[in-house]
Amino acid sequence: MKYEAIIFDVSDTLVEYSPNYARIFGDRLRGLGFEVPEEKAKEISRVVNWSIGEQTLKEQCGEPHMSDEELNALLDKAALLCVTNKNICNKKHLIDLSKIHMPKQEMTIIPDVINVLTVLKSKYRLAIVSNHYSWLMDYLRTCGLAPHFESIVISDIVGVAKPNIRIMQILLDELALEAKNCLYVGDQPFDVLCSKQIGMDCAWIATDEYILPRSIPYKEDYRITKSLDLLNIL
Repeated sequence: MKYEAIIFDVSDTLVEYSPNYARIFGDRLRGLGFEVPEEKAKEISRVVNWSIGEQTLKEQCGEPHMSDEELNALLDKAALLCVTNKNICNKKHLIDLSKIHMPKQEMTIIPDVINVLTVLKSKYRLAIVSNHYSWLMDYLRTCGLAPHFESIVISDIVGVAKPNIRIMQILLDELALEAKNCLYVGDQPFDVLCSKQIGMDCAWIATDEYILPRSIPYKEDYRITKSLDLLNIL
C-alpha cells in the first residue's frame, strides 16, 4: 500500500457551499450591469479563492489580519478585475459593490463523500488539515464527518495556515507520520503548494481547464474532479 494516510481539505473537498463563490460574485457583478456568463463566473470563483490564499500567505508573513469588511473589498476588486481592467476599475464600482449584501453561505456534505470515507477508512488513516474558523470543529461533529478522522487540524485553532507547511507538520507530529507516506486531497492551488513543499503527494480536485499559477513550482500527482474519484486511484 503506497500511503499510510489520506489527509483532506474541507471546503469544496468534503463540503460544498450554497451559494458558491461563482454565484455570489457573478450576481454581485451582474447587479452593476456587467455580463457574467457561467464560465466567467467560474473563472471569477477561482480568482477569488486565489486572492484569499494570497492574503492568508501575506498574513502568515506578518501583515495585519484583515477585517471581514476589508477582505470583502479585496475580493470584490479581484472579481471586478475579471470583467474590466485596472484603468476602469474605479472606486465607484467598488463602492457600489460594497452596498450589495454578501449572502450567508450554507454548508452541506458533498454527495458520496461519506461512502468514500467509509471505504478509505478500512485501508488508510484519515485526517483533516483545513484553513478555517474554529467553529468548523463543531460543524464536523454535528454533520457526522468528524468520526471518520483520526485527527482534525484547523488553522484558526493552531494559529498557522496553509500554505505554511507548519500546519501540515502539526498533523504529522501528532500522528507520527512521514510526509512521503501521505496523500493530501484539496481543491485549491495552495493545497498543491503546501503539500508538495512538505513532501506529500497531492490529489488536486480541479477540471482539466484549470491550470496551476506559474508562481507554484510544483505539479499535482493526481488530478481528480471530486473525492469519489479517489477510489479509482487508490
